[in-house]
Amino acid sequence: MYSQNIQFVEKNDTLEKPKYQQFIYITENTSLVKSKQVAKIKVTGSLKDVANLFLTIKREAQKIGANSFKFESFNKIDSENWELILTTYYNEDDFFDDNFKNIPKNKVYVFGNQNLLENRSQGYKVNGEKFEIESGKFKEFEIKVGEELKINKGGFTGMSLWITGKEEGYCSFISFSGIGIVGAGFNPRGGGGINITTGSINRIEPNMGFALLKIFSAIQ
Repeated sequence: MYSQNIQFVEKNDTLEKPKYQQFIYITENTSLVKSKQVAKIKVTGSLKDVANLFLTIKREAQKIGANSFKFESFNKIDSENWELILTTYYNEDDFFDDNFKNIPKNKVYVFGNQNLLENRSQGYKVNGEKFEIESGKFKEFEIKVGEELKINKGGFTGMSLWITGKEEGYCSFISFSGIGIVGAGFNPRGGGGINITTGSINRIEPNMGFALLKIFSAIQ
């Protein structure tokens, strides 16, 4: 855990109590007409733990009735600290059906180390082909419906994960550093879910995964 500073840039009174403790990513193309804005929240902290910046906002937003969020910005403060801003909302179940239509399908994102101050490269294979992923980077793969993608970490004696492309298939977010494997899993239409870990290959909770895509893209 690293020092952080959290601030409510905007905050609206809400009496909403979501049925599920979820925090769903809202795409740029989803209309907010049905949404109730709960708060715009800013957290400043170290690049050593960018996933925890997101989790800090999530915890505070859920306390005041938010069940979804939209990425606003990720900006540099100094050589080690950055500022993450999310706008958080309360939405009903039908909103998440509309939002799901705008979420990418059948993509796999492999994330490098989340400690962005550490220059670390990790090797892995996808369908037998070797790849390297650096800290703060991500690699996108697409799976066709009915086809299978195999991710291997650690060679013959290591861990493997198979992902199959499906109609309306969800995106998968993979890490070799253990980020995002604690807590409720992903259901883009609302409700609960589970997370999966296979040892050295970890599935990141996808709503966090979409946030990390924005964060990692901002520092490129």
